[in-house]
Amino acid sequence: MDNKLLRACLAELIGTFALVFVGGGVVCVAALTSEPRLDATAIAFAEGLTLAVALTATLRGSGGGLNPALTLMLWVFRRIDGRKLIGFMVGQLVGALLAGLCLRLLFNQPDMTGHYLGTPHLRAFAPDGAVTLAGIFSGVGVEIFFTCLIAFAFYATLLDRRSPPLGGLIVGLAQTAVVLFGFRLTGGAANPARWLGTVVWEMTLTQTTNPLADHAVYWVGPIVGALLGGFLYVFVMQPPEEDGRPERR
Repeated sequence: MDNKLLRACLAELIGTFALVFVGGGVVCVAALTSEPRLDATAIAFAEGLTLAVALTATLRGSGGGLNPALTLMLWVFRRIDGRKLIGFMVGQLVGALLAGLCLRLLFNQPDMTGHYLGTPHLRAFAPDGAVTLAGIFSGVGVEIFFTCLIAFAFYATLLDRRSPPLGGLIVGLAQTAVVLFGFRLTGGAANPARWLGTVVWEMTLTQTTNPLADHAVYWVGPIVGALLGGFLYVFVMQPPEEDGRPERR
């Protein structure tokens, strides 16, 4: 691996670490705080602002989106090559797992885990914690919409050179809207790394039961949603002959 690609992968690792650590950590803190109460609004803004900052900081170094689903979208639409696809995904997943480990060490008491280390899970679609096939389908559908919105914003503001230079601000705002809408439905993940980074360590908690029961929601939904968002932007909103897509290198 050359030095430039290594630095790009490290940028994805650090940015994803920040997103998962803050995203999961603020949920845990919300569970501890009573005055003033941290609600879904505060959680959404914390995660959205962190994504905006992290994307802006890593855009020139990597531009992988801090999200395996977005990285796959970039590869499908010929924005990155196979080496970057694998390198970015590895960096993202390692960063997410390290963030989850830090949360596990920081919130190490049963009354401090806060919604199981902040792992996104089915909520309204799994009454009394019972995950059903209908709940899975509903969750997948919601996550498809959420990730499609994120991917659409990512493509429109960070990949289309005709857009004003706003960094990751618009994508961060889209993530804020997603969490506001989806926190009590699916957690509003829109990112496989956001789920995986904490669910692995959630399995070490004694009070958790089958944390992988709703796993399909958090990889099927984001992957399909990201590809759909990219398709809608490239072939519907942006004329194909003007997309300026470079060939794979």
